[in-house]
Amino acid sequence: MNAQLFSNDRLTVRELISGDIEPFYDMQSNPNVMRYIKPTMDYQQSEKELERFISYYSEPSQFFRIGAAIDNESGHFIGLCGFYKNDKGEYEVAYRLRERFWGIGYGKVMAKATIRYAFEELNLPELVAYVHQDNAGSIRILESQMRFVGSFLCQETQTPERKYVLDNG
Repeated sequence: MNAQLFSNDRLTVRELISGDIEPFYDMQSNPNVMRYIKPTMDYQQSEKELERFISYYSEPSQFFRIGAAIDNESGHFIGLCGFYKNDKGEYEVAYRLRERFWGIGYGKVMAKATIRYAFEELNLPELVAYVHQDNAGSIRILESQMRFVGSFLCQETQTPERKYVLDNG
């Protein structure tokens, strides 16, 4: 049995499992989903990425609390959400939604549940989020939950990004 990370009345976020490959691939191969994140992935690349994510759960040096977001009513894998410790030592919010679940409120529900879990269950001091400046959907979600702190050019990807922060307290 895979471990539940957190839940609310609409969704449950549990650890990823290798059996998630089909909906995971559906998400990772969709150019609309991946447009502002990274290049799309073929099936083999998706399998490798999924296995890498799964391996983080048992790696003590990795702070990784990203899981499969499952709709409580239908049982469908709707996407990923959670947070991880990025290379700057920040606890960074991450979420990704399969396109067929866009526009029906899941993004905001995932963000709220992630924030609640980070602050109430794990007592993290702060969360950050980074988003491409053209990703209007994610910007709407983040602005409803977090504080915009500035825009910058991401050195790694050479793309314009926005940073959001939320303190615990």
